[in-house]
Amino acid sequence: MSWATRGAWVALLGLLLSACGDSGEDVASAGPAPFERIPWVVTSGLDAPGAAEHAPSATFEDGKVSGRAGCNSYGGRVASSGETLEISEIGTTLMGCAEPAQTIEWEFLEKLRQVRRWRLEGDELVLEDDDGQELLRLGEASLIGNWEATGFRQRDAVASLLPGTEITARFGSDRTLTGSAGCNRYSAGYTTHGNSIEIEPAALTRKACASPEGVMEQENDYVAALTQATSYTVEGRMLTLLAAEGTIVATYQAAR
Repeated sequence: MSWATRGAWVALLGLLLSACGDSGEDVASAGPAPFERIPWVVTSGLDAPGAAEHAPSATFEDGKVSGRAGCNSYGGRVASSGETLEISEIGTTLMGCAEPAQTIEWEFLEKLRQVRRWRLEGDELVLEDDDGQELLRLGEASLIGNWEATGFRQRDAVASLLPGTEITARFGSDRTLTGSAGCNRYSAGYTTHGNSIEIEPAALTRKACASPEGVMEQENDYVAALTQATSYTVEGRMLTLLAAEGTIVATYQAAR
């Protein structure tokens, strides 16, 4: 697909998706399908090298699908009835992508366009073509585990960490978030529903750190930013916390 064509889709995407609510009687009306309102991440079906590290994501809700395609964000319309499923009118953002993310994105979006059926197999969502051949297999994305921050929102922009500092996050299955904020340890409760998240104000230990310069200001900005998170995405080894308007709150990579 050319950049011009992709740009046209992006320009039309808002209109196309807003129309889904009015003309989407073909979308399941007896309540959400079992795969809806769950953050999914691709676990198999992509042949491009690096697919595990740049695994695309998908969340289905209210006749729409959205997520990350490997590099760009994407959205599209979903028509579902029984075991049938069709994804159309897919548009993406226009960020330039380095390899292998670009190839992964192209392959993923092309397979989404071929989807005609779905089924659940254990905890996995399987998307199939019209002949019942498996195209993609997705598992529920989980933020539970240990993460290392790569950047977070400071004032009006997302910035990387000060050299020589480390910020960590452990999302526990007991709904407790703990880690190092750069100087002090912090702890906060959190709740999730689908890919929505709410993080309570954090409690910190009371150590003062003089070096490197600015570490205490960075720490205060980080714990304040956490409370702005309203949703999250997990793509491969990357976790992103997002604010209500879709802007980035913080980015993490899986701890080594």
